[in-house]
Amino acid sequence: MALSKRHHYIPQFLIKRFADDNNMLYLYDKEKNAFAKEKRSPKSVFFDMNRNTLDFNGIPNDSIEKLYATLDEKFSRDLAKISESEKITEEGLMSLLIMASSLKWRLPVNDELFTTKDNHYTFDKLPISIKVTNDDGTENREALSHLMNSEAFRQTKRIIFAFLPFYDNLKLTPDKLLSFHKNSYINKRDNITSILGDSPLIESDASDIEDLDNFILPLGNSDTFICSNSKGKRVNNIAFYVNKDLAMFHQAKKYVVCRDKDHLVSIINAYQALQKERQTHFIKEHIFRFV
Repeated sequence: MALSKRHHYIPQFLIKRFADDNNMLYLYDKEKNAFAKEKRSPKSVFFDMNRNTLDFNGIPNDSIEKLYATLDEKFSRDLAKISESEKITEEGLMSLLIMASSLKWRLPVNDELFTTKDNHYTFDKLPISIKVTNDDGTENREALSHLMNSEAFRQTKRIIFAFLPFYDNLKLTPDKLLSFHKNSYINKRDNITSILGDSPLIESDASDIEDLDNFILPLGNSDTFICSNSKGKRVNNIAFYVNKDLAMFHQAKKYVVCRDKDHLVSIINAYQALQKERQTHFIKEHIFRFV
């Protein structure tokens, strides 16, 4: 079987929810301050070639990418059920929470943060158990050490890290799960357009690996997944939608997409005006006041 090469750090099923009726998007490059000459399909944005390909003794392996594909299939299925029924079951909510948490560690923009946390979270600090044994049943510590220091295990940590916010002292914690359930909801507003950037998870504090804290994750043009301890569980100001797009644009490292070019241009102009007044640092601070 041929190895995959185009590895999306934002799942294609999520990108599609921002596309137009022809499944196409306008692509804007922040670094070049320019739009792509042609519209793009979800397949052709937010990916790196061979990002998750590993080298096993000279042989390329895409098992990590296949694992992401399996997770994305479940996330996509659960999100589709939620969208169709407009109801969130406990299982569906947990799936969205894990999707949001796992997305954080897939993004190239967070590679530096991942490296810092990778060095800190050694095997003994993770909620996993791995044992390598010899043929006689005794523990093979040399083989285990080799595995723990391999690039394969290092990249697997990106997936393991996604579950840490739901654990406490290496144990799954009901109190944490209950807190997430109490604070999480999907805000739906029809007939609006949303942008998507290469760093789509908007967090009030992105540095804490063991707590998602307050976050906003747009799930498409109409739907936004929100986790907020404000206890209101509702968007209380229409200004939220503009601020959401401004925050998305602000933290994008390079690429931003949208189904409507005019809408994206209006966000770019608004952001540049704030930038001129040196006010962009207030964007994320203000957005969490609306949820």
